[in-house]
Amino acid sequence: MNTKHRWMFSAWVMVLAMAVLFTGCGSNNGSSGTNATNKPDTGENAAAPSGEPVTITYSQWGTAEELQRTQELLNKFMETNKDIKVKLEGKDWGSYWDGLTANAAGGTLPDVFKTSYAYIEKYAELGIFKELDGLLAANSFDLANIDESLLGLHKYQDKQVSLPIDANVIVWYYNTALFADSKTNPYGAAMPSLEPTWDEIVDIATKMTLDKNGKHAGEADFDAKNIVQWGMSISPGSTMDWFLEPELWSNGAKLVNDDGSLALDTPEALEVLNFFIDLTKNKKINTTPAQIEGLGGQVNLSITTGKVAMNPGGNWNTTNYKEAGIKYGIAYLPKFKTNQTVVQPAGMAISANTKHEEASVKLLSWLAGPEGQTELAKQGYAIPANKAAADAYIQTAGSENKIFLDAQQYGIISPFTAKKTDLVWTYGEQALKLPLSGEGDLQAAISDLASKVK
Repeated sequence: MNTKHRWMFSAWVMVLAMAVLFTGCGSNNGSSGTNATNKPDTGENAAAPSGEPVTITYSQWGTAEELQRTQELLNKFMETNKDIKVKLEGKDWGSYWDGLTANAAGGTLPDVFKTSYAYIEKYAELGIFKELDGLLAANSFDLANIDESLLGLHKYQDKQVSLPIDANVIVWYYNTALFADSKTNPYGAAMPSLEPTWDEIVDIATKMTLDKNGKHAGEADFDAKNIVQWGMSISPGSTMDWFLEPELWSNGAKLVNDDGSLALDTPEALEVLNFFIDLTKNKKINTTPAQIEGLGGQVNLSITTGKVAMNPGGNWNTTNYKEAGIKYGIAYLPKFKTNQTVVQPAGMAISANTKHEEASVKLLSWLAGPEGQTELAKQGYAIPANKAAADAYIQTAGSENKIFLDAQQYGIISPFTAKKTDLVWTYGEQALKLPLSGEGDLQAAISDLASKVK
């Protein structure tokens, strides 16, 4: 530093020191002034001035209609929490997750955000979730009305990092009109019971599978090359996460082991897989993959064609059936030994770096608690995860939909991991779709799949 610069620097230090001295002398009773070194943060994450509401962000994926329904819920929250203003941010499914990843990297996460049970591990490893156990306990949040099957899917390393807010559930549907008409049910097959076994379903499907001559699949002269009506439509290889997995659990088997490796090469699992092959290959009472394509390509919509008696599906499919003018009945998924199903709960989490923890906890607790869940139930579009809202849901959706609430008790606790995601959505269908319909070598397919998910 040359002489001129040293002199200028010394002069600047003296000026700054005098400014600090005068500022300190001008303070009143120890209250702090607002000077150049103590300016408040005026951004959205800043603490709100006394008497003004704090602003927090809530982010989720969804259509314009879904976002509008969420805004209605947020408006209800803000009506009773006037000290909090919630700003809704919405994106489509794909850009939502890309954006969340970018937000995590840039430290710009929303205060509260929607989560999927399938991505808990992935985003927990990015460190974006605030652990909720202590916060929920401190705020006396009652977890007793939420099934463990739902809570377990929103945990990471046994810590609650998200709270389930809805509960999509998989059940067994049947076309009641086909059963009621003697032309489509000439052998008098009974409709499925509430808790059907596979033996029961096979008997029903056999009588409801008809060839062009009106013969059913159990008769010796049944023409399997000219089927005009099928007893059921399932595709275990292409619905691994929501149909095959609970059926494996029903027989004491699993889709994946605790370490994420494939678990299909056990006696209990192979019994299930070979049973499904038999339904299609030998008994001819289930649609083949090619026949499913011919009927429209979606197993869970097969009964809407009027050519299939039964199929598995989610609670959201009731809208599809109503739009197609189909009269339907609902049962639990057919069981081998125990009743099991998959519940697919979306949830809500709080950002690990939120600057508004108190307000965020209030919003989370309201949306996942009795008040918010009751308002959600009144909208009639989603099944509330919190059973405190059960009555409101039944009043809106009708008593025939109570099964969606009851079925939650049979939900399996099988969280998604990175390996399981690859298994289900990358390799699984390609490897098992055809073998599980009797077209290919099952054991070779299992070995190939196991090597890919090691």
